[in-house]
Amino acid sequence: MQLSLKETFVREIESIRKELTEKDSPLGIELPEGLKQFSTLVVELLKDYEPVLFVDPCYGACDVKANRAKELGCKTLLHFGHKEMKGARKTSIKTLFIPLEYILENEQFEFIVSEIKRLGLKKINLVTTAQYLSSIERIKRLLERDGIEVLASRKTKRLQEHQVLGCDASNITDKSSPIVFIGDGYFHADNISYSHKRQDIYVINPLARATEKRSLNELFLRQRYAAIAKAMECKSFGILVSTKTGQNRIRLARSIKHKLEGVGKTAYIFASDYINENYLLGVAVECYINTACPRIAYEDFTSFKKPILSATEVEQLIDIKKKIKIDQIR
Repeated sequence: MQLSLKETFVREIESIRKELTEKDSPLGIELPEGLKQFSTLVVELLKDYEPVLFVDPCYGACDVKANRAKELGCKTLLHFGHKEMKGARKTSIKTLFIPLEYILENEQFEFIVSEIKRLGLKKINLVTTAQYLSSIERIKRLLERDGIEVLASRKTKRLQEHQVLGCDASNITDKSSPIVFIGDGYFHADNISYSHKRQDIYVINPLARATEKRSLNELFLRQRYAAIAKAMECKSFGILVSTKTGQNRIRLARSIKHKLEGVGKTAYIFASDYINENYLLGVAVECYINTACPRIAYEDFTSFKKPILSATEVEQLIDIKKKIKIDQIR
C-alpha cells in the first residue's frame, strides 16, 4: 500500500534516528515550503535532540542553513526534501540530507510504462526529481523490455543521472527526442520547457495517475520581453546576489556590473540571504538584475515594483537582437 507523505516522514525519521547520537544534539531542522505542514510532527519525533526548526523559506539543496545552525549551537543539521548537491561546498557542520523518496507500487510502475506506450513514444529522455529518483532504474528496465529506448543523461557536479532541478536541466543533452518527466507539479517541467523549446514534454504523475503534455508558456515569454523593454529605459541597476551557498554567483554579478558599465549604465552589487524588494526600499536604482535563484525573476517578479531581469537577460540590454536564454544555475 502506498505510504502517505506523513507516513514517509515517520519512516525516514525512524531511520535517521539510528544514525543520531547525543553528540548530534542540539539538532537543526529545515523543511521546504511544501512540507511545513509536518513541522511540529518532525520536531516532536526528534524532541530528544533539542531540535531547532528554521521557519524562513527553503527552496532547495542550494539553500542550506548550516552556518546559521552552527551559530545557534547546533551540532548537526537535518535538511528534508532534497538530495545533497554533488560538488557543493562542504557545510560548516554535519548535514544530513533526507529526500523523502516515494516508494512506488507495482501498479504505479505499470501506469508509467502504459502511459509512455499509449503516447507512442519509442525513444525518450527520462527525468525526475529526488523524490522519485530511486525508481528510475526499474522504470528504465520495464521500458527497455518493451522496446522503448531511454537515452542516457549525464551526471554533473549538481545532478545525478536522470535528475533535474527547478533551476537546472543541463544533464539532458539530447535536443530532439521527447522528454518524459516523472513527478508531481509543473515547476520542474516548465523549467525544462524553457531550455528545450523544440521537444515534446510529458508530465506523468504516478501518484495522481495523470499525464499531461507541457509546452513553452507563451505568456512567460511575453512577460520577459516586457521586462526587458522596461529595463532598456533604465540607467541605474542593482545586481542582486544571494549569500546562500548554492546560489552565490558573485563572480557572475561582477561580470554583469562590468558589462553594464561598459555600455554607460550605473550598476551596484547588493547582497542578501533572502531576496525581497522590501529589503531594497529606499535604494535608488531603477532596475534589478537577479543572480540568485532564477525563479525570483521568472515567478516572483510581480512582487517587485521595479523591473527585474534574470542574469542571462542582460545580453538583450546590450544587443536586443539576441534571443532570450533561460538562466540556469549549473
